[in-house]
Amino acid sequence: MATLLVHIALLAYAAAAAAYLVWLVRPRQALVSAGRTLLFAGLLLHLGSFAAAVSLSQGEGLARAGFGSDAWRGGQLFSLLAAATVAGYLALDLRYRLPVAGAFVAPVTVAVMVPAHLVHGGTRPIAPELTHSLALAVHVFSAAAGTAALALAFALSLLYLVSERQLKSKQPGRLFARLPSLELIERVGWHLSVWGFVFLSVAIATGSLVSHESSGSAFPIAPKQGFAVLAWALLAGLIQARLVAGWRGRRVALLVVAGFLLLVGTYAGLLAAPQHVSAAAAALIAPGRG
Repeated sequence: MATLLVHIALLAYAAAAAAYLVWLVRPRQALVSAGRTLLFAGLLLHLGSFAAAVSLSQGEGLARAGFGSDAWRGGQLFSLLAAATVAGYLALDLRYRLPVAGAFVAPVTVAVMVPAHLVHGGTRPIAPELTHSLALAVHVFSAAAGTAALALAFALSLLYLVSERQLKSKQPGRLFARLPSLELIERVGWHLSVWGFVFLSVAIATGSLVSHESSGSAFPIAPKQGFAVLAWALLAGLIQARLVAGWRGRRVALLVVAGFLLLVGTYAGLLAAPQHVSAAAAALIAPGRG
């Protein structure tokens, strides 16, 4: 049942992506409404797949409730990240009406979901002591929420850079007419960056606790942990520069883009990690100590 629901959700996301992309070429409010409805329906089905997985776990803890029985599968992690990003976008769209961001979020969601659920991936065993770990639950949730917030901030930063360039060229293209104001893009992107930093901080801290629970080492050293810490440090510097030095605009957008790309390095390192790994902690969302 969980697999069926998530595959139907993927079809809904794909249809939403098509609606938003057509809207970029032929702006019709009906296309935007269809995109929103399809994303919302896909999210409900997606969350239903997680609920179905939990119902089958028979109280065996987070590790068994959607992270692969006694093993963790990377596809399930990226599925969770996709759902969190869609939920975040729909909340933003409800408040600020940002259909142009939907034209980014929906296709990226499909691009993440396809390998997550249609391509066979390896598994990594989860340490038995982590099966009922509260720290692991908080770690996974905060890392997913932080990554989703930063993914949305990344999308808005790209929109800001494109919009600014078209404005300076004095020859704005068709896309410019679809974009909200630079002030709105910057403000929403800034708030998302702050929330991303907060959740990322919690994820790193709880990741250390999970690592200690499973291996006795609170701060294992691996490239993927390094990317996460670098992304955190860059975001901390961004917040400092914004609050103290008053940075705005292009410089902030470029730093957000750089921070998110560093965070992507964490997930690239996760996928490249050895298959026997078993600790969840500082891999930043991954049961794996690689």
